[in-house]
Amino acid sequence: MDITHFLITVFSGLAGTVAMTGLMYLYAYLSKKFTKVIHILGNMVIGETNYYTPSRNAFLIGTVAHFGVGILFSFAYFLLWNWGIFAINLRDSVLIGIVSGIVAIIVWKTYLSLHSSPPEISHFHYFVALFLAHIVFAVVSVNVFQMITDNPELWYQLQEEAKVL
Repeated sequence: MDITHFLITVFSGLAGTVAMTGLMYLYAYLSKKFTKVIHILGNMVIGETNYYTPSRNAFLIGTVAHFGVGILFSFAYFLLWNWGIFAINLRDSVLIGIVSGIVAIIVWKTYLSLHSSPPEISHFHYFVALFLAHIVFAVVSVNVFQMITDNPELWYQLQEEAKVL
């Protein structure tokens, strides 16, 4: 991975995370259920229990952790593209989002069940919002990557071209 693809991948992860977070906060507003991922994550990480109004430190930690995970997901997508598992298109971005949403639900369900003082939230609503938000994340992240780089040189394509020569 060269520096250009690195920066594009980071940027697409940040863009996807902004869209995802916006959807989770919109879901919280419309459903009147607490699905504010940054609030929940920050408080769980530092051990505070005031989930609805996190301290400044909890909000900062939650933001950094959430965006960091978003960037990691974006790098995972880049690897999947480079291995030829997914294409950079709308259909595959939705599929990646579905898989990511399922993985996120499993991870969050585990984290919530193992945490010493998990938030009292509707798991159903949180997981629905999380699932939908990961689809939005993937679509935005993949499309931002595609918009910035028209023709990325993916490893599997370069290997196929090398075989032809």
